[in-house]
Amino acid sequence: MTEIDQLFEAVGFGHVKAFASWMGRVERPIRLSLRAYARAVDVEGIVQETLLRMWTLGNDGSRRLDGENASLRFAIGMARNLARNEARRLRREHLLPPDDMPDPGVPPEPTPDPGLARAIADCMKRLARKPLEALRARIEHQAHDPDRDIAARLGMTVNAFLQNIVRARRQLGDCLVRKGIPLEEMLR
Repeated sequence: MTEIDQLFEAVGFGHVKAFASWMGRVERPIRLSLRAYARAVDVEGIVQETLLRMWTLGNDGSRRLDGENASLRFAIGMARNLARNEARRLRREHLLPPDDMPDPGVPPEPTPDPGLARAIADCMKRLARKPLEALRARIEHQAHDPDRDIAARLGMTVNAFLQNIVRARRQLGDCLVRKGIPLEEMLR
């Protein structure tokens, strides 16, 4: 049994801190597994819903997950199902990856667009201070640090940090639309 599974199993015994540690270890892999769905759904909402459902599952004594990293694999599967269902509900299925296409471990290299890069850089300069700080910190530390650690370094609560990320994305999107770059086109 892996450390992740040990932490998740402790949730069934009422260990809230074990669940917090489990979330810290699995949140990033869950979020990364939803990359293909980012154009179609609110990934942040899907991640939060997945974690909430995993908390409920962990406290349900009648269910047990077996196998190596079972809790992580189950959470990733749940997150993808939630994302797929949300995309269907919003009628954005055309933005989803094809069902028959294998899920590659490495995303394809994007084709650089210098005009888009200039527009994004200009819009980044126009962001409000706190959302810009949060977004830059997330970009710089995304692969290494959990959001709670990044938030602590910035002197923000996790909730304030996440709200600033959402505000930064919204402001950036609005700025790009004003520059004539439709978000639907940019996300293809």
